[in-house]
Amino acid sequence: MKHLPRRRGGLKKGTHIPTILLVTVIMILLGIWGYISVSFYYSVNEYNREISGKEFPFEKPGELLVTQIAIPFPPKYPIVSRSQKLNQNILAMCERTLWHTLKTTTIVLPEAETFIYTGDIDDLWVRDSAAQVHPLLVPFGYKTKSLVQSDPRLARVVSGLIKRIAMYIRHDPYANAFRIDNTYIFSVDQKKMGRHDLISTWNYELDSACYYFRMIYYFFRALPHHPVLRMESVKEAVDIMIDLWISEQDHESDAYPDGPLLDCENCGRPYRYPGLARNGKGTQVAKVGMTWSGFRPSDDECKYGYLIPANMFAVVALKYVEELAPKLWNDKRMASKARKLRLEIDEGIQKYSIINHPKHGRIYAYEVDGLGNHSLMDDANVPSLMSIPYIGYDYIPEVYENTRRFILSTDNPTYRQGYSMETGEIEGYGSPHMNAAIKDNIWPMSLAVQALSSENIEEKLILVEKLTKATGGTGWMHESFDVSNPKKYTRKWFCWADSLYAELVMSLTEACPRGKYSVMKWLDPIDVPGDQYAA
Repeated sequence: MKHLPRRRGGLKKGTHIPTILLVTVIMILLGIWGYISVSFYYSVNEYNREISGKEFPFEKPGELLVTQIAIPFPPKYPIVSRSQKLNQNILAMCERTLWHTLKTTTIVLPEAETFIYTGDIDDLWVRDSAAQVHPLLVPFGYKTKSLVQSDPRLARVVSGLIKRIAMYIRHDPYANAFRIDNTYIFSVDQKKMGRHDLISTWNYELDSACYYFRMIYYFFRALPHHPVLRMESVKEAVDIMIDLWISEQDHESDAYPDGPLLDCENCGRPYRYPGLARNGKGTQVAKVGMTWSGFRPSDDECKYGYLIPANMFAVVALKYVEELAPKLWNDKRMASKARKLRLEIDEGIQKYSIINHPKHGRIYAYEVDGLGNHSLMDDANVPSLMSIPYIGYDYIPEVYENTRRFILSTDNPTYRQGYSMETGEIEGYGSPHMNAAIKDNIWPMSLAVQALSSENIEEKLILVEKLTKATGGTGWMHESFDVSNPKKYTRKWFCWADSLYAELVMSLTEACPRGKYSVMKWLDPIDVPGDQYAA
């Protein structure tokens, strides 16, 4: 703070003592009132930050805007009620699904890295891998702590994944899935789709980095002093993605991020993907504050470029960065940049995402283009409209409740209802991604997220029962199943859905976690011991 220069010299000649005394008394009273006012202002703000998580910016002339932000943690959703009595089938399945990623898809590499693939596809999806380890980071996992807090071996798995994904983002921030090494030989046609060396698929999906930011933040809340969090490569990965999101706010003008960190083979030019409209650019969009995505979390291309649930997730993820940047990296500029972007995206969401439905009232659209076009539906893959509370977005309650009713009605084109001997009557929704394989598909993850975003314990219990019976006799979650025949399913080995099921059950009972885990491959010469759950 700048201080005014002191005046030199004594009293001005001719000044009367009574006048001086009066002025002195007035100044003292004003000083006391100012102290009380400032103290009250700061104490009230501290209280508000604690109870609401809202930010209170302070700015000095010539300095960057610094945000003081406190995110409520643990988050409200999923609602935790760990006193429910669940049957042994559910508990046994929770045990299997919780440890499935570790036992079947996790490779602990040298150099403090970890590779986690998605299941029956042996590639690492940024989104899937971060979601697969999420139950290890949720703080209700074990005696109100997260599992990584009590188990150094699990912390090594997750910290290695954080480091590995940072490398992948630097390698190509537009890519969504990667290989463990560069030995795979891609065809000429595959290379035209941006695939080469480590890149398995080059679908630019906004939600991928949101999951990465969430994983970093939850790990920070569990182990704030872990060295991986302060690695330059991790900070650079976050910064790269923020710059990419900023550029994609102006997708129509062919904006793209530039700078010394963006030196990948596919960088330095606007994103184009064969198969998207307009020679790979995608359908036309207006500049409205939101950030563009080429593909949905299902890996299907976006019909309209502003995917609303992904933009909502980005708002939440940028809040994480606002807290992390000054605390981990002493980077007020990154925090300010994240805040500005967050506010712009959120303003676009508020202006363009809400549509008046003739039956359900004001609801959130799934996609918009800012030009008046929109898509009214939901997709089972997360982030979805159903998942809005679960991902932590500050939604309008009335609009979300209307949207939820719309999703679980025949007005949603992905909604299905049916009956089978295994599940009884069942309803839910799926994804166009699997319509060709199973026309009337429900996705287990949509049922899990319906429960994870619910405040109704009875609804959660019913959905857990349905999910447990909808495995087709395998005891595992699948990608999708036929609403009238759960034995007809896609992807026999799909760990993202397994992890959502485990997280749901863990929110309902203290009887999970249980059992023992093992890691599929531990290639790091440095071994790390585990706790009571380690085999």
